[in-house]
Amino acid sequence: MQTLRKLFIGIAVAAMAAVGVVSSPAQATPMPAAVSQEISAGKTAEPAAAGKWKIRVSFFGKSGEDVPLRQGDANFGWVHIQDRHPINETSLNIFIDQTLEHGRYGRPQDGKVTVRYITSSGWFRVVFSEREDSRSGDGRPVGIITAFME
Repeated sequence: MQTLRKLFIGIAVAAMAAVGVVSSPAQATPMPAAVSQEISAGKTAEPAAAGKWKIRVSFFGKSGEDVPLRQGDANFGWVHIQDRHPINETSLNIFIDQTLEHGRYGRPQDGKVTVRYITSSGWFRVVFSEREDSRSGDGRPVGIITAFME
């Protein structure tokens, strides 16, 4: 299922690049609303998540893990990161992407994986969960719990 999701997202990104929606495929791929609606309209697609479950950016781990950054709330995701460790969106996405691609993965503990990567500013940490939550409505993992410069 994980490989199928990665393949599907890769095809969607390639299609968006072909029509000029994105300039080049990247590991961090925001999903435009139009594409989200097209995917939701498909017979086999799962409904798009809303509210705290809305996916802001999709990332992939070193081994192909599906690691979405969701809108979240005080406990996880974008809102949690901005409340606890404010950082501008562009820098955050770059740090998360680099950390997931080149970082050191710790052993999963309590269903969470911690990845650390040394940057020119210090160590950056990403904590994510691969568990699915039926409240999201999209069948994808919870994703990034937090991300911050240590």
